[in-house]
Amino acid sequence: MSEASKYFWVKKQANGTSRVGLSDGAVDELGAISFIDLPEVNATLKADGEFISVEAEKAVTDIPSPIAGTIAAVNPKLENDLSDLNSTQADLRWIAEVKEV
Repeated sequence: MSEASKYFWVKKQANGTSRVGLSDGAVDELGAISFIDLPEVNATLKADGEFISVEAEKAVTDIPSPIAGTIAAVNPKLENDLSDLNSTQADLRWIAEVKEV
């Protein structure tokens, strides 16, 4: 298992993109997240390449991307409110939608 795959879930969306969010394991390992450096829309991702940086209760770390592609959208709520990243509901913890290559 790659480092990225233990931190994220990936779900195909109806529009053809893949939604990427924090896994239960990531929340357990990191603790409450207080800061996230979000990727830019249209940024190119490489699998296991740079994706996000987080500051959390238990760690300050860079977490690599689980997939390759282009950022199609970033969760707009995360720009002002990180509470969803600390939610027990996995679907609320989405970070970005990626058009895979």
